[in-house]
Amino acid sequence: MLGDTSLVSIIMPVYNGEKYVAQALESVFKDFYRPIEVIAVDDGSTDNTAQIIGHYDDVQHIYQTNQGVSSAINKGIAASSGELIAFMGCDDLWQSNRLTATVSYFHQHPETDYVLGKLMMFLETGCDVPSWVRPEWLKAPQEASNTGVMVARRAVFDHVGLFNKGRNSGWETEWLVRANEAGVPMARLPEVVLRRRIHGENLSAKRMRMRKDNLMSIARESIRRQQDKKGES
Repeated sequence: MLGDTSLVSIIMPVYNGEKYVAQALESVFKDFYRPIEVIAVDDGSTDNTAQIIGHYDDVQHIYQTNQGVSSAINKGIAASSGELIAFMGCDDLWQSNRLTATVSYFHQHPETDYVLGKLMMFLETGCDVPSWVRPEWLKAPQEASNTGVMVARRAVFDHVGLFNKGRNSGWETEWLVRANEAGVPMARLPEVVLRRRIHGENLSAKRMRMRKDNLMSIARESIRRQQDKKGES
């Protein structure tokens, strides 16, 4: 059971995030809930990311050579101490009531092991709407299934495992599929927990095609695991 002042660890993977990382961190510290620990995992940045993070005494800064987002998040989880673990993109903005609403939900629903909130997309000033963004996505909160809107109990990662470092794309979906296969109880919150910045560099057409290929691969792996289970029973 969570205590009234359970520590929440916030993991932020960063790669060349000098343009937005300060805004992202400032938004996290505006959250009303305490106690928190913020862990920024620098995935081999070559810009001024490290110097900017270094200005924050309350941020644990971990550096690794460039290995990808999933590897950075796994390193952050390993270094964290919280009973709950949340995630944050270095170019997004955290909602100030996010943890209050989330921790309250976990208190009221002890059977739930992880939650997914909603996000609100916003367009960076001077940026055109990318081809992969539907105009209506910028007008209303959207349900999402990614780490940016996720908070999980630490024990979930002991049960499901960490994120797949072998995937450059689709690693979040692959983890969610494994969690579903394991019967991990989850819930979707009605609150907007994150403002996602759209700046034209989030996704490219090439990465969108890679994502589709990865989804097919994830589906095949899931089917194979389920068939193997049936064969063992």
